[in-house]
Amino acid sequence: MDIKKRIDYLRKEILRHNVLYYEKQDPQISDTEYDILVKELEKLEAENPLFASSDSPTQKVSGTVSSSFKPVKHAAQMLSLDNAYSQEEFARWYERAVKTIDNLQPPSFIIEPKIDGLSAALTYINGVLVIGATRGDGETGEDITENVKTIKDIPHKLPISNPPSFFELRGEVYIDKSDFEKINEEILYAGGQKFANPRNAAAGSLRQKNPQITAERKLRFFVHSFGKAQDLSAQQIDFQTHYDFLRYCKTCGFKLQQKITVCKTFKEISDFIDEMTQKRESFEYEIDGLVIKINEYALQNELGSTNKSPRWAIAYKFPAKQATTVLNKIRAQVGRTGIITPSAVLEPVALGGVTISHATLHNFEEIERLNVNEGDTVLIERAGDVIPKIVKVISKSGEGFFRPPKNCPSCNAEIVKEDDAEVAYRCINPECPAQFRRHLIHFVSRNAMDIEGFGEAVIDQLLEKKKLKFLADIYNLTFDDFIDLDLFKEKKANNIMKAIDKSKNQPLSRLLFAIGIRHIGEKVSEIIAKRFINIDALFNASSEDFTKINEIGSVLALSLEEFFARDQTKRIIDALKAAGVNMSEPQTENAGRQFEGKTFVLTGELAKYAREEAAKIIKSLGGKTSSSVSKKTDYVLAGENAGSKLKKAKDLSVKILTEEEFEELIKV
Repeated sequence: MDIKKRIDYLRKEILRHNVLYYEKQDPQISDTEYDILVKELEKLEAENPLFASSDSPTQKVSGTVSSSFKPVKHAAQMLSLDNAYSQEEFARWYERAVKTIDNLQPPSFIIEPKIDGLSAALTYINGVLVIGATRGDGETGEDITENVKTIKDIPHKLPISNPPSFFELRGEVYIDKSDFEKINEEILYAGGQKFANPRNAAAGSLRQKNPQITAERKLRFFVHSFGKAQDLSAQQIDFQTHYDFLRYCKTCGFKLQQKITVCKTFKEISDFIDEMTQKRESFEYEIDGLVIKINEYALQNELGSTNKSPRWAIAYKFPAKQATTVLNKIRAQVGRTGIITPSAVLEPVALGGVTISHATLHNFEEIERLNVNEGDTVLIERAGDVIPKIVKVISKSGEGFFRPPKNCPSCNAEIVKEDDAEVAYRCINPECPAQFRRHLIHFVSRNAMDIEGFGEAVIDQLLEKKKLKFLADIYNLTFDDFIDLDLFKEKKANNIMKAIDKSKNQPLSRLLFAIGIRHIGEKVSEIIAKRFINIDALFNASSEDFTKINEIGSVLALSLEEFFARDQTKRIIDALKAAGVNMSEPQTENAGRQFEGKTFVLTGELAKYAREEAAKIIKSLGGKTSSSVSKKTDYVLAGENAGSKLKKAKDLSVKILTEEEFEELIKV
């Protein structure tokens, strides 16, 4: 490898990505991939000092200053942080920092969630906001004062007596997750290109030429750093620690993050890192790590800084949520209702601690919107345990986007798009093998007929042996049919036979969900079963009868009427009846119906109940659950780390229950 050429390439590539990220808000690689380029350049420069240059991006704060805004000189340099990507890397930084300090008293460390937003510096003269600026290149930023003034979290005048004559502080401008989704929905509705992540949305909104657009974006602000001040002692203000500074900012009208903590030992820090890594998704805004700082300002000054980063602070980065890779193939899969769903087969890439080789594409309308095709280089995102999704196309391998297939990949029947209002393409062949397989998987699943042990591997073997041609065939299977399957012994075969027999007693609501009526989910199945009581009443009902139920609109009513009018449905139900499957919903007495007509919303982490368990208790006592808080909500059951739903409940004066209060209610 030609070292000089590689160094030159890396410098140019990093500077190009700086412009894309900081100025154009259009990143083409993930943060982790960018950091890999920087680390490689740092390593090559350290090993080859003859090629060192003061113009290298490793010697400067990342960022650019756009000519679109007036430049602003910062009162003190805004540095960027070095990163640690593992507990081991952090441990090395910790040992270095502690050993360097010439102090008998060990330092304390203050830890703040690292918000994925845009840094801004605010300058107050005699308590009045006069300048708001971006970080820029660390020395000079962009004047965005008018835009900053539209952010409600930033006071135009500090609400204190005798403020410092000069006060510069720094913080992060960001957007809540819910507001980010709304912004993207509005952009898509207007035919625009949506933002890849909340950080891009915050940056694009803050650097608008029109402050009115910025005001509409609902930007937020948290203070995170001290810049410079004058006359602090005259006003009897003394910051011994960073925590002192943050508390003072709170008296000045600024909001602080809730999860700020001070630790005194490495173990305390390590435990907090583990805790926050698990809870990162519970925040109302995106965080991509933790900022860990030595708390005492005297010790910060002792350690000092490099040209670009303080030695007394580091950013601990969580596993990446985004990465770039190549989309090798788009597969069309057939669901149990015949819907053709596209999925992406990717060039394997490490993301969030796992190797990703597949991603969701939702539907063919999404493919067209992304303008994505096989061979394209794409940006993918993974949040928590959610299946990765494609966010945007980075570079095209050819022209156009992937088109829906004309024939079903399972049975080769023609694929139709039944209604222009629907996004879905569908195979309408009732004998399609792929549909039947998925229908079987759904029928035996936990929330449907709940036949324990009857998994996909069992279904695939029975299909191969031609033991299953219709749903009711499940109830005609024998001990001998199972004992012949792979990994089946006498005990396992007996257990699955018992589970099949037990499932015959499931209530009508479970059966309705299991047989797979289009648009009808688990909750609506329960409502229908309680209203009509037995299956025969459903065959005699019209769409008008169904619409008399509050929760059922015209689309669901028509779907139900069409389903029960089919000869195929009659044959399925008759066969299940003959097999001894229950066809009615048990009647409940009025006793124990204290939640009759009441609507609950569950939020946060409950200590004693799984959410599904709490929801079942509520339903058994006559209540119902909803996923969103409104004026019609009667109770919000709130656990630990409750987010936006709890806040909305407070705003609407909805009754909020603790777990203890909930338990008292269910005892009544």
